[in-house]
Amino acid sequence: MKNFVKLENKNIKFGDCKNCSAHCCSGTFGSIFSQILKEEFEDVYQNFPILFIFGSLGFVKPVILLSNGFDFCPHLKDFKCTIYENRPKVCKTYPLSPNINNFIYIDKACPELNKADNILNFEDEIFKNYQEKYINTHFEFEKLKKEDFEQILSIKGVDFYKFIGDEKSKYLDFHKLSIKLLENLKI
Repeated sequence: MKNFVKLENKNIKFGDCKNCSAHCCSGTFGSIFSQILKEEFEDVYQNFPILFIFGSLGFVKPVILLSNGFDFCPHLKDFKCTIYENRPKVCKTYPLSPNINNFIYIDKACPELNKADNILNFEDEIFKNYQEKYINTHFEFEKLKKEDFEQILSIKGVDFYKFIGDEKSKYLDFHKLSIKLLENLKI
């Protein structure tokens, strides 16, 4: 199970993903979904379904569905990523994760932490001005109402929605094109 904590020290040593059994790609141990920024839609829609969830304050949040909650990511074959060069930001930066407070968090459950002398990459663009990008993504979807969405599935208590309203945008187009990828997750 993931255990993200605020990163206090950037001198973290890291082993190699090749030494792991892809815990982060497992629906049982890893992430089922990941929130995305509007800048990521075009990069992910051909590989992952883009869906929406509603946060605790009722705001709509775009996410990519990474797993059905039980199986590994559908792009993992023989514990290797088949879309490695085109994997989403959440995968590229793991075990690091940006946060709306502009701090970087780290998953202490990653089995390769402190196992060798590799240095984690803190220079990825996603970590720069994350709060501003997050807020811009929020504003992109804030005018949409809950009745513009239809619940299409629930995994481990999280409800996922597709857009059914009349609003038009390139982001909603990417979302609609990505829905067919739900089949890859055996849902």
